[in-house]
Amino acid sequence: MSSPYYNRYPHLLEQEREAAREAGIVPVSVPSADFDLLAAAGVRMIYVASVGGGLMAAPRQRRYRQISHAVLARGAPVLAAGEFEVEYDGTTMIVSLLNDMSGHYRPGTGALAVAAAAFGGAGIGVRPDAITSYDWEAP
Repeated sequence: MSSPYYNRYPHLLEQEREAAREAGIVPVSVPSADFDLLAAAGVRMIYVASVGGGLMAAPRQRRYRQISHAVLARGAPVLAAGEFEVEYDGTTMIVSLLNDMSGHYRPGTGALAVAAAAFGGAGIGVRPDAITSYDWEAP
């Protein structure tokens, strides 16, 4: 198992939860019927792969508000976090963009393999060219 990543801003969690409620953003499990509705809308989403093995997602933003990964994880440590998009190849859903961009958790590049495996375990393939690592050290 990969080492967990911890929320770097736990003091903001209640404020972030309230912002998500005000924006009407509700985290959903992947896979689920609620996730299918989000995926069909074609919006960029964020994800967390929890230490317990669950995969959660939500829209990246709504009503000019962004949701933090910590809201999806309820502040708990994660094995992976970032952004993703899906598209349909016929009737099959596939991840077309997957990154590890999370300012709250700042996962290492190994987290991308965990994320891809989590999506695969949820029955959603990841295109090989979809995976991009975010470089927190870049200017």
